[in-house]
Amino acid sequence: TIGFVVIAQVDWLVAGRRRMMLHSITIKPTALIIADRAADQQLLEDTFADQGFHVLLADNGQAGIEIWAEKLKAIRFVVVDLGMATGDGLEVIRTIRIEENMATYIVALTDEATSFHPQDIVHDEVDAWIHKPIKSDQLAALLHTAKLHLRLHDVSDVLAGLTELAAERGGETAGHLQRTKRYCYILADDLRRHCPALGLTAERVQDIAEISVLHDIGKIGLPDGLLTKRGRYTPKEYEIIKDHTNIGGTLLGKMYQQSGSIYILLGYEIAMTHHEKWDGSGYPLGLQGENIPLPGRIMAFADAYDALLSR
Repeated sequence: TIGFVVIAQVDWLVAGRRRMMLHSITIKPTALIIADRAADQQLLEDTFADQGFHVLLADNGQAGIEIWAEKLKAIRFVVVDLGMATGDGLEVIRTIRIEENMATYIVALTDEATSFHPQDIVHDEVDAWIHKPIKSDQLAALLHTAKLHLRLHDVSDVLAGLTELAAERGGETAGHLQRTKRYCYILADDLRRHCPALGLTAERVQDIAEISVLHDIGKIGLPDGLLTKRGRYTPKEYEIIKDHTNIGGTLLGKMYQQSGSIYILLGYEIAMTHHEKWDGSGYPLGLQGENIPLPGRIMAFADAYDALLSR
């Protein structure tokens, strides 16, 4: 009888997992279209549906915000017509940007009568623009790009979560990650402004700061007992600890090879080289001077600075 109950429970759990898996496989991404012209709504809805989306419609900004607030955990794509008669399209976009808790891809619709244009809006408020009349093939291509964009955001979020786990296992806190992220931004931005020969852009400065939280992700591959050990490490244990740079670098290096993403490449350089030293006495590669990638040097400074302040 006991054996039957255990088997039945296992079967029920497996069946439950299968139900969850089937649900996650068949669920569709959700898009919200906020436009007041029936023809625009229909073309957008048809194109999104053809691309595998579940589509929600609103014919004015207030209705759109209400739908978005109710379904914000599901909606990742929003199309807003800036030429609506209500004139509240820009307000909708800014409300979503302020209140979103995950990356949302926002597309703005414009036409000759629209009073707003790209130069009138902050660069990070809108991800893409479509000028009417809408062409379904261009919209389909844009959606493909948008999916890749959001996927990169999701991968970054997953890596950030793993990094926090690695930090906790290593006795560090989320505060350390946020502080060093801020220091990396300050350092990189100062270099951008005062050392133009380095070629840093504002976007690259932001990328370095954001990806810096992955610097110790390799600690996820180290033995639990070693990370929580009190007292000094033996020489053998220290060699194992040092290997977190290779583990993290290898992980992000493989991701870079698969994606070609410069953002991931920055993460690879930081994870692999943030313990290198100017005189060549660091690890794991023993790089020296300017042979150490700039993101790694920035991270090394931020990490050491935070350690000094935290003593």
